[in-house]
Amino acid sequence: MAGMSTKTRETYENLCKLLINFFGDIDVENIRDEDPVRFFEHLCGWQKMSTVRGNLMAFRKVVKWLKRKNYNVIDPEEIKVPKKTKEEMEYLELYEVETFLEAVSRKTRGYSYVNRLRNIAIVQVLFSSGIRVGELCKLNKNSIKNRQFVTASKGGDPRPCFISQEAEKAIKEYLDARADSNVALFISNQNGRRITTGNVRNIFKNACNQCGLEKVHPHTMRHSLATFLLDRGMDLLDVSKILGHTNLNTTQIYTHIKNPKLRDRYNIIMQRVAI
Repeated sequence: MAGMSTKTRETYENLCKLLINFFGDIDVENIRDEDPVRFFEHLCGWQKMSTVRGNLMAFRKVVKWLKRKNYNVIDPEEIKVPKKTKEEMEYLELYEVETFLEAVSRKTRGYSYVNRLRNIAIVQVLFSSGIRVGELCKLNKNSIKNRQFVTASKGGDPRPCFISQEAEKAIKEYLDARADSNVALFISNQNGRRITTGNVRNIFKNACNQCGLEKVHPHTMRHSLATFLLDRGMDLLDVSKILGHTNLNTTQIYTHIKNPKLRDRYNIIMQRVAI
């Protein structure tokens, strides 16, 4: 488990408990091809679908690892992960963001080491700041100081943006690996010029092919940050400011998805209103 985030470690520890509770303390080589379907049906009986998906994805990764270690286990592809509905595709759960990061960091044809570092930094910045892809492409090397920078909202008004420590670390590793004098924070691997929105979308498309997630776009990270912050109790107005929404109603679309506490408070208040 070396190198894993705390969240990822917790995911695998929880998966082990689920597998032992369902299959019993048996040898992994005794799991049969039809068993993943039974496990899936068991989980669906008491877990929400996003949690079921996360457990199945972790299960498949474990089986892939065992396969590489020459264990006589089932084909990992027999562990089917249900696709998200159109509505659910608006955002990623945290474990899916980690899966996506793992995909962009993977050695792939056409992406050198320095460009894999760039791709990691791009995803980290998009997710932790919630900025749009066009705003990302305009960033320069000196734009971000103390994990904060300023960008313009759609209406032209400047707004403060923030990045995580992990994003800051990813940027440093990427810039340390570069040997050019371009002022742009992110540059293309083809011509050395400032990266374009099309370049970023291609990075995301290739990563989707690597990790099995479908229709993950740069803007998906913006939605993911909004739902992540609301789910952990951040005030709706503060999230609106971080995203640069001029209308609070725009931010409010996320509340029914990932902030049941806010919805419950709303319902309690509205029960007292006789209209």
